[in-house]
Amino acid sequence: MRILFTVSNWAGHYMCMVPLAWAFRAAGHEVRVACPPQQVSGVQATGLMPVSMLDSADMMESARLAYWSLAINTPPQSGEMPLPLHPFTGEALGSVRDFDTGMLSDFWKRSIAAVQRSFDNAVDYAASWRPDLVVYDIMAVEGALVGILNDVPSVFFGPGFIGTVETEPGLNMMAGDPLSCFEKYGVQWTRRDIKYAVDPSPDVAIPPMGDALRIPIRYHPFNGSQDVDPWLLGPVKGKRVCVVWGNSATGVFGERLPALRQAVETAAQLATEVVLTAALSEVDAMGTLPPNVRVLRNCPLELILPDCDLLIHHGSANCLMNGIAMGVPQLSLALNFDGQIYGRRLDPQGATKTLPGLLIDRDAIDKAIGEVLFDHRYRRRAVELSESVGAAPTAAQVADLLVTLAREGELTASDVAGLVTGRGPQRKEITQDTVSEV
Repeated sequence: MRILFTVSNWAGHYMCMVPLAWAFRAAGHEVRVACPPQQVSGVQATGLMPVSMLDSADMMESARLAYWSLAINTPPQSGEMPLPLHPFTGEALGSVRDFDTGMLSDFWKRSIAAVQRSFDNAVDYAASWRPDLVVYDIMAVEGALVGILNDVPSVFFGPGFIGTVETEPGLNMMAGDPLSCFEKYGVQWTRRDIKYAVDPSPDVAIPPMGDALRIPIRYHPFNGSQDVDPWLLGPVKGKRVCVVWGNSATGVFGERLPALRQAVETAAQLATEVVLTAALSEVDAMGTLPPNVRVLRNCPLELILPDCDLLIHHGSANCLMNGIAMGVPQLSLALNFDGQIYGRRLDPQGATKTLPGLLIDRDAIDKAIGEVLFDHRYRRRAVELSESVGAAPTAAQVADLLVTLAREGELTASDVAGLVTGRGPQRKEITQDTVSEV
């Protein structure tokens, strides 16, 4: 069977899909990953086969432009915020007025052309390769069009906390067909037309799914790979805190975020050891660090978190899901609207706490770190949340179910219920012989 993944050039949306792609490969299926050129090396590093045919607006430029727009429209009385970077060069601005908005016309022309070209390339490739199933991420909905045109099932895969039907600002990405990429091929489509959604969110924080059939999946942490130092982290007397500041946070908001500096300094005062994983440019910009701060460059979280008492990060779904999977209490200094929305959905469970990371409130950061680090209820709820996520179907089980979808053409709620209870879909057993019939 041929499985086509379509992914955007935002790596965090792709990494959560990797274990499912591995499960398909391990079961003997052929997997291709349609991606933008920026993702080729990342896909290759997972051992999967990239097809660099997709395109889009530059994600980093788009994110910086969104923050510049927020900054210029935020009244001063709302609180002190770091100045935005130049949306297109990434250089520091002296003032929000230093950006020449005359550059926007060319940006939008290039972006629109890239998106339209991406859809056309996906359609052409699928017509030649003929996939049996398509899995797509939140910002690579070319996969939905490919599925419709080839009369094969397509499946939305969310990173966690993002549903198929969202109205919250910052989460309603690609809600419809604004550039008529579907309409060009005679298809009317919005995210309300999504029929199947694979979702790793905890059962207590399921996002809006509309009419889509939600397929829960266990979150298998994947943040890249590296040579493992067998003595990376050992036992410590006292508390250990992990601070993560991803490359995307640095690329969008710059290297001098006061919230990051404050979090590291406070954690170093309260804990025995702080493990900081960030881009080297970010670390250099912070200057001299306290002696109990240990710097690891972009180290996979699965190597760090099992030995930590608190995870502090910039509010991405990827960081949140890693912390949940490993049962670690979390403080999210959310830099975007989406991170604050995740917090509203998750914080009531008592394992996480979310603060707006762009507003500089040192007292609030200090208080939150002390609360989450030393209040045992956060640890207890984090462990309970981890256990609930760990009870979800594995990537291998979900892959088997999706093979059933490709073979039968549909799934029912009872099929998913059977997967959750361990009975599996009540269908004809799938073997290599039956797969070859598809």
